[in-house]
Amino acid sequence: MQELFREYLPLFVVPLSVYVAYKALNRLIPGAHNLPNVDFKNKVVVITGASSGIGKALAFELQKRGAKVILLARSVNKLKEICEELKTAFPLNQNEPIYYYFDINEVENGPWNSIPKIDILVNNAGLSMRGSIESTPINVHRQVMDTNFFGHVEVTRLLLPKIDPNGCIVATSSVQGKVALPYRCSYSASKHAIQAFCDSLRAEEKVRHVLCVSAGYINTGFGSRALDAEGKPVGVEDENQKKIDHFRNDTSNFESH
Repeated sequence: MQELFREYLPLFVVPLSVYVAYKALNRLIPGAHNLPNVDFKNKVVVITGASSGIGKALAFELQKRGAKVILLARSVNKLKEICEELKTAFPLNQNEPIYYYFDINEVENGPWNSIPKIDILVNNAGLSMRGSIESTPINVHRQVMDTNFFGHVEVTRLLLPKIDPNGCIVATSSVQGKVALPYRCSYSASKHAIQAFCDSLRAEEKVRHVLCVSAGYINTGFGSRALDAEGKPVGVEDENQKKIDHFRNDTSNFESH
């Protein structure tokens, strides 16, 4: 029996040693993996682009976890309906959800004076485009950059003094912020830019958590609102997005955008 034990002992010791070494090394490397998880209970969370898609799903998930959500978007009627749905769906959360009209392209007119100290900012509003570099005029490029980059930069700058130092800033980016695709030049460029912005912000250490979510395809209707080379909504869903199961009011498939 002892001989058998000695024979098979390396089969257990070697993998265990590798695992222990990996965990020890991982603890020594600085990064978000060594930060504690955020407890959302009673945390004040501002979400831009909250009237549909990922923004709406996050509102439901965070309300379920006990947060106080502040929803920003242009569609006030949708925001009002969402807030009523949140109160009905999660009656145990005594934090009443609130909403404000907000246009990411008119940041200076945002409800900043009405927003108190917050814990989490989710920069989620976005706009895509479909068009070749040759056929897309500069005003379309600027509109996409204003929405996906400059708007979020200004929102972050205005709210940064109100965010708790132990709080969190999240930006909804895209895989296209890492790997550019043809006929999506402005969208890919804007997502590359927000990735770099988050990296710089994280290095400045103004808040403890700075996250940039490089999401893939999600069926949220986002594709049909993308601009064509003339600056008009294409009105047709992206075929890759249509292959994904319809997005639900939770974040179970959030990482597969």
